[in-house]
Amino acid sequence: MNSLHSYNSAGILFGILCVCLCLNLSVMAQLSVSGSVSDADHDTPMLFAQIAVSNSTIGTVSNEDGRFFLGIPEIHLKDTLVVTYLGYETARLAVAGLIGKNTLIRLKPKELLLKEVEVVALTPEEVMRRMSVRISANYGSDSILLTAFYRSQKFAGKKLAEYAEAVITDLKTGYYALNTMKEMKELASHSNVTLLVKGRVVSDTSLVNSMGDVGKMAGCLGCIFAEDLVENNFRTMFGEEAFRYYKYTMEELSNPEGGKIYHIRFDQAEKKIKGFKGELFIDGSSFAMMKIVLRPSYQGFEKYEKDKMKRIYTIQNIPGWIAGMPLYDRTLTYSKRKDYWCLSTIHDEQWVTFTQPSTGQRIRMGYKNDLVVTDVSRDHEQLRGFTGDKQAGVNRRWDQLAGQADETFWANFNYLPIEEQLRKNIKGLEK
Repeated sequence: MNSLHSYNSAGILFGILCVCLCLNLSVMAQLSVSGSVSDADHDTPMLFAQIAVSNSTIGTVSNEDGRFFLGIPEIHLKDTLVVTYLGYETARLAVAGLIGKNTLIRLKPKELLLKEVEVVALTPEEVMRRMSVRISANYGSDSILLTAFYRSQKFAGKKLAEYAEAVITDLKTGYYALNTMKEMKELASHSNVTLLVKGRVVSDTSLVNSMGDVGKMAGCLGCIFAEDLVENNFRTMFGEEAFRYYKYTMEELSNPEGGKIYHIRFDQAEKKIKGFKGELFIDGSSFAMMKIVLRPSYQGFEKYEKDKMKRIYTIQNIPGWIAGMPLYDRTLTYSKRKDYWCLSTIHDEQWVTFTQPSTGQRIRMGYKNDLVVTDVSRDHEQLRGFTGDKQAGVNRRWDQLAGQADETFWANFNYLPIEEQLRKNIKGLEK
């Protein structure tokens, strides 16, 4: 059995109308470019290649098939489409020559290792200190509105159980280096106020219900935006307080755009915590974070094992299921659009194996969440006219607020194209 959730709330529709009127973003796009991005040497598709329009805050990324779609206001017809990917030469194409075409963009790999050696080298800790000090200068201390395309997939075993996609607008109250828990709590109470513009959800209701507690899990509207580690930087693996709990190594890479990139690898050094391992890429000129990859550190396995009995799950109407150590991949990218760096993408994928001790039965469940920021606004009038809700979706799953999306709707918003395999899986839900 499948279902398609919808809504007809006058209040939400009024909010949508306000956003459409106040935010002259991708909604107002009259032109569009589309195509795919691939590796020039191997012709393989490139996931999350950054695609932006010069002299604007408009951008998107490519999907797993390398495909992209970008709506562009007519005022940018004479501007340039800029395509970047870490470790590859930047491609620049005239927007006017791309309209109405399906363009293949082939990026050429570029050697990243620096050939020269600096006399005065920085330690990983000093690079991260400089990054923290420059957060406000790089990302802006004023409030901003992010317009983003968000999609979520929920899996029971290997089977897609639920698919959601939406356009969401999020209000952030500025970027600062956070030094105390009080500052962190104040940020959490005011930032990431969101509005669901429109979207759709397709579910196999029976399968989702069989997932029990796991199937019910869903966050508030702004939860995905709260994963922005540049904004929520207190007690992170790149914060001063965390240095004693982590070990770091660093290499200096050549930035295809000029200058260098600091590539920092980290893993937890303290086994008594549930920490991370991963990679951090920092622009050598501005000390802005470009990319961060987080995965579970196996140094914390004993801590997971010790704590796993503290929470018991109900699955398939049977209580007593125990969750194993989650396997996840959380990747965030940031890009510079006009004067400031900003959040560009979040990919959050997690898989957990649940065990029923009484029978030994094991079930694997997981989710994939992808967020693509398609436009950024710092306009004071637009900020004052925003009508988001900090509590939206807290007591009711945000995806159940969504309505049916039609082709006309998606033609007016920037979105992440659906991969062919995912399209087949969604059709299986819709039957």
